[in-house]
Amino acid sequence: MSTRRLNIGIRSRAERESALRTAVKRIRQGDLTPQETGLYFESVEELRRILTDKRLDVLLAITRCHPGSVRALADLLGRNYKSVSADVDLLRQLGLVELEEQSGRRGVKVPVVPYDEIHVTITLRTASEVRAA
Repeated sequence: MSTRRLNIGIRSRAERESALRTAVKRIRQGDLTPQETGLYFESVEELRRILTDKRLDVLLAITRCHPGSVRALADLLGRNYKSVSADVDLLRQLGLVELEEQSGRRGVKVPVVPYDEIHVTITLRTASEVRAA
């Protein structure tokens, strides 16, 4: 089984728009080759504001302890259910967490992280600076 990896990085709005144009062009040309998944922020400050230590703890607890529900996750972390639930919802919106239906327990959703690795990259030079060097 291959490693499921998520790349997280910093990209300006112009870089994100360029990447989107490139992806659309590739798809229009019939290239449907799966690309590595990425999540990009406009600044390090934004990345830090979203991926806090507590939210990273949530990701680690889900992958390492496999809690059977968000309530079990909150208990495991020793945190308030409402706060953990809000963190899980934000992480779900970002694609970092999925909530799966648990068979036999109607309404109970199991938090799952669909990645084995998360790589955070902060590029120090723009693409044009790298080409010029």
